[in-house]
Amino acid sequence: MFKFMSLMTIGFLFTIFYLSLYNMNTVKVMITNDFYYELPQIALIMISITAGSAFMFLVFVVRDTRNYIKTKKIVKKRKKDELVQLYYSKAIHSMIGKRTDDAIKDFELALKENHEHIPSLIKLGDIYFEAHDNVKSLEYYKKAVQPGDQEQQIDSHKMDVQKIEALCKIADIKMREQKYGEAEETCEKVLSIEQDNLTALYIKRDIYERQSAWDKVLTTQQMIINVLPNGPNGPDAQEQQRLLGYKYEYGRQCLETNILDVAKKEFKEILNEHDGFIGFIPAHLGIAEVMLKEESAESAITYLEKARELTKSVIILARIEDLLITTGEPSRLLKIYRTAQSEDPSSDTLRLFQGKLYYRLEMLDEAMDSLKGFDSGVFYPELHMLRGGVYLKRGECEKAAEEFLKIIDLKKALWIPYICTHCRAHSDEWSGRCPVCNNWNTFTFDLQGICKI
Repeated sequence: MFKFMSLMTIGFLFTIFYLSLYNMNTVKVMITNDFYYELPQIALIMISITAGSAFMFLVFVVRDTRNYIKTKKIVKKRKKDELVQLYYSKAIHSMIGKRTDDAIKDFELALKENHEHIPSLIKLGDIYFEAHDNVKSLEYYKKAVQPGDQEQQIDSHKMDVQKIEALCKIADIKMREQKYGEAEETCEKVLSIEQDNLTALYIKRDIYERQSAWDKVLTTQQMIINVLPNGPNGPDAQEQQRLLGYKYEYGRQCLETNILDVAKKEFKEILNEHDGFIGFIPAHLGIAEVMLKEESAESAITYLEKARELTKSVIILARIEDLLITTGEPSRLLKIYRTAQSEDPSSDTLRLFQGKLYYRLEMLDEAMDSLKGFDSGVFYPELHMLRGGVYLKRGECEKAAEEFLKIIDLKKALWIPYICTHCRAHSDEWSGRCPVCNNWNTFTFDLQGICKI
């Protein structure tokens, strides 16, 4: 290559020398109107060639220098990234091995090399989040969201999945601190970037549920269902059940605030949503309560009678009993009980409730007849309470004492607890939703007292 360039240079100089022998003419190079230079033509050619060559040489020097600097930066960054990845990998292994202190140390070394390394920031935030150190976890999550101009990044929708994860963690911490306004605002930032982000939607739903903002819960739940996939085994089936539960809560809230038309509409929508939800007992009781407020006790009782025939629910039967005792129609109530028992003659629950009714009506012989013949292999505390009460009213104190001694708690002779069929929690009062497992339509009567708080 050097020999070739040398030959090219010699040839070029020879050509210039040859041309200069036959081109002795001069050329005026005007500087101004009155001032000029006279140059041989060959000199002008040489000056032009030299200037062009010098310019091209300068261009190549600048280009090569820039490429050299760029290459050096790339190499330096690659080495830095490799070192960061090394520290990060060591930290992850320490986390897996439950060596939290070593993990924190390695994550911090990674951040020392690159203070904007988002995975390390998020992992450190996770560590302190698990340790319930909200201050430090927030510090790292915020740095992960914003290793530059945070607001500009959020508004320009240029955040990646890891930054969205950090925002969701921030919202979770705000929920933990009960700063619901800030948590909701953070969720909105996530949804402005990714409108179908389920984590943010779930957090928003929890915020509104804790605030009992059931109308907003309904809207958010519908958004969640729209995002989830459909199908016979899809996860939306459970969420659809939750939607109906939230409809009930919204209807109950409207009932309490006397917005009766909306309450009735929500309760009816639950029952009409699907044939399987016709047995949603809280909705039936809600409609009856609306009728009590806007119409009369008779319309509510009539509706509950039809609902009981449809659902065979003892909960509805107990509510009918309360209403008919209040209105002074025990004969009608007895007829309903006889009909129910004829439909299910083997039901101990119905027999116990019928005996309790007779006891309330001072029909002691009938009460005792209803309380006979229970399965001797099953212990019913309430059965012995009622029998003891009947014997006591008859003046048969010894027999009453025998019954009372068979049970532990003598304070609640006519009280039958409610039990959640899902989580087995019990409660003194009936509720449409279990306060322990948060499932709806799961409360029934606990005859055996097998559940503990």
